[in-house]
Amino acid sequence: MVVIMSVIFGGLWTYWTLLMGLTNPADFNFMTSTIMSIVIIMLPIMLPVLIAADSIVGEKERHTLVPLLATPLTDGELLLGKYLTALIPGLLVAYGNLLLAVAVVNGIVLLFAPHLLWVWPDTLSLLQALILPLLFAFLAVGMMVIISGRANTVYEAYQTGGFIILPAMVFAYSGFLAGLGLNWMIFYLGIIILVIADFVLYRAAVKLFNRDNLIVRSG
Repeated sequence: MVVIMSVIFGGLWTYWTLLMGLTNPADFNFMTSTIMSIVIIMLPIMLPVLIAADSIVGEKERHTLVPLLATPLTDGELLLGKYLTALIPGLLVAYGNLLLAVAVVNGIVLLFAPHLLWVWPDTLSLLQALILPLLFAFLAVGMMVIISGRANTVYEAYQTGGFIILPAMVFAYSGFLAGLGLNWMIFYLGIIILVIADFVLYRAAVKLFNRDNLIVRSG
């Protein structure tokens, strides 16, 4: 779905923007950055959320959780492994999606408005596309790991995560869109807030992680 959105939606949006006559570089970059950032930053978060939903309760259903909990890993190390298992595939999709979106948008531009070639992504849009998926995904995975540790089935974790996390991520990202242009001040402020939120949520996940309770529930 991410690939389809990047190719079809990104291509059609770029063509429609040019059709509207927004061939001024500043206007074109503003419109493209606002819309394409949703495709590049928000959609790839779905994959880490789905993987993280399976991270603990899935192990319980497959009866592999107790041997894992018996390892000499600390709670922080074990949860970090769960984080990375969900984050790495998601980030590979996100950055691959970025390359695809850049190719699609600039391919359309090359055909219909060559003077706008490489107007997007500008420096700010590129930094957002590189940094924000990591920070948002880390936040979403943290929430999902906590949910997975308390859910009884993977399906229940999926449902809860879909109901709580994805709308929360969309709402959080709307703060960036509210800046109408995603300016540097909003970007810096958002980075600070997300880093703090990621750290606090990770510490909360470690604190809430209880091996004894999980072993009892697995039994």
